Amino acid sequence: MPKRKNLNGLPHNLTKSYFGTLRYYGSGYMADWLLNAARNLRVDTVTLDVLNSTIDPGEMEKLPLMYQLKDLKNILEKELAQNGFDTNFIVDAKIKVVIPDNNIYSKTIYCYPELIDIEGRHYKTGRIIETAYEQKFDPFEQRTLLSSLFSKVKRLFKSV
Repeated sequence: MPKRKNLNGLPHNLTKSYFGTLRYYGSGYMADWLLNAARNLRVDTVTLDVLNSTIDPGEMEKLPLMYQLKDLKNILEKELAQNGFDTNFIVDAKIKVVIPDNNIYSKTIYCYPELIDIEGRHYKTGRIIETAYEQKFDPFEQRTLLSSLFSKVKRLFKSV
């Protein structure tokens, strides 16, 4: 018989996994990409939908944030299976990210993860504070530079 209390730490684990230092891409970690993109778009709230692999606002879906977000669904399914639940036991999994005022906290984001199961029970933690580590960069310009570099490397290996 699976125990639901084993899932209480899952929202925290998903958030820490997504914003962890193992998820580096190009010029920064996921907190760097998210913070810089949100400031560039002038939004103060971003929602990461783990099950549907979407980001609100949609303009941010073109960034490396999506690449790392898709892996969270696999982590969620593995955790459910290890605890004896069906992989569709969680029907909603979102991480709400709040970007505080730039003048007060220039490299801090606040995360509020929440999961909802098929019986309507909510699994959430308190505020999780994450920090951006790298210097400020333009994520939309950076993505173009990375894709052009990637295409040059790809052409180089095709010619060999």
